[in-house]
Amino acid sequence: MKILLWIVSACLFTVAWAEPVALSPALLTLNQAIRIALENNRAQQVSQASLDMAEAQYRQAMAAFRPHLGLEAGFQRADQDRSFAFQGMITTPAMTLPIGPGGAPISIPGQPLPMNVNVKLFDRDVGNAALKMTYPLYTGGKEEALTGMAKKGVEIAREDKRRTELDLVRDINRYYNGALLAGQLEQLVSDTLERFQVLEELTERLYQNASLKVKKTDYLRSRTTTAMTRSLFREAKYAHALALEALANTMGLGLNATPNLAPAPPLPEFNAELETLISRAMQFNPDKQRLELAVQAADYKIQEARSGFFPMVGLDASAYRYWNNYDGGLINADNNRGWTLGVGLKWDLFDAGMTRAEVDGARAARMKLGAQRVLLDNGLALQIKADFLRLQRSRAQVGDDTQAREFAEENRKLNVRAYQEEMVETKDVIEAQIIEALASSSLLRSEHDLRDALADLDYRVGAALQQP
Repeated sequence: MKILLWIVSACLFTVAWAEPVALSPALLTLNQAIRIALENNRAQQVSQASLDMAEAQYRQAMAAFRPHLGLEAGFQRADQDRSFAFQGMITTPAMTLPIGPGGAPISIPGQPLPMNVNVKLFDRDVGNAALKMTYPLYTGGKEEALTGMAKKGVEIAREDKRRTELDLVRDINRYYNGALLAGQLEQLVSDTLERFQVLEELTERLYQNASLKVKKTDYLRSRTTTAMTRSLFREAKYAHALALEALANTMGLGLNATPNLAPAPPLPEFNAELETLISRAMQFNPDKQRLELAVQAADYKIQEARSGFFPMVGLDASAYRYWNNYDGGLINADNNRGWTLGVGLKWDLFDAGMTRAEVDGARAARMKLGAQRVLLDNGLALQIKADFLRLQRSRAQVGDDTQAREFAEENRKLNVRAYQEEMVETKDVIEAQIIEALASSSLLRSEHDLRDALADLDYRVGAALQQP
């Protein structure tokens, strides 16, 4: 009894971690479950929105350093005409006037004259329009740095989206394989229950026919085993339903939809070498790629900080037009329309060391990311090696468990035939059936571990979406 309880409890514990599916009556394959989850899962929509935001920020950074053209127009009315008033004293220049031929010149000294002049500049109603353009000619490398960081931000967001996809694919793999294992274990416990029921009936007939070898204790042992197996079958059925609900929830299906899984496919082939897997992970793993992009963005950050040492040069151009009813004054025929073109420069000659501090801080951040990259490379390689060893172990266990199940099945059949001839005891038949259930459940768990190890390995490498 203890052996039987341990077997079924271990089987149920294997799938108890699974969580929420809803689908059509058609058989659902793993690839179909992945496709549905990628379409329905909310995390995918969040990742896509983040990618769209990063792309918009990149376009914004690019637009900041391109020519900007703007139109300004307006009309204003003042309380009265605008004028220029001058009040004060002016001094006339000293002059020397000749009297005539042979005469002596006359000197006229400068004289102060009072002035009180009020000149109209323009009418109180003024309309204006201007077309202005600005364009940065030289930014000291700031333009390249900001656009480069924005571009890396887009690439990082794209890797984040791929990481979300890989997370979802791994979850679907786990829940689908878990639900598949739960269904297989439910069927295994159901088959075992049927065998124990047949054994119970056979034991009852032998006991009632006054068999010399079958006692009441054997009959009670058989009934107890059947009752306990029936209880474990109900537990296995509950675990299967729970695993299906976990799969449905991850796929983003309705609460009332329950998937009908396709039969377990053959175990996938796997012949890759460890060095090849590590090399591919360095190329495709999203975490690795995100850190590489962050290092490149840090280089652009240093370039942005260093741009503070250089001047910024820009071009300004404009064309304007004024409308005013007064033809003289400030807004006259010469001034009411025209254009301007200019070049400006801005250079911080002394900033108390702020730019130098920004450069040092950016370089320190770059060094930190470089150190984190080394740690990530080592950790990723160790994780892949662990998954690779787990895969080898599971594959070897599948071979051993297959042989064990075949031996246990043959042993159970021999014991049942011998029991019908009263050549073995009841406990021997019960033990043979328990051992067969143990061997079958061990094989199912080994196959599940193999599929789960392959899914984890694909997740580390970053190639789970490339599964056939």
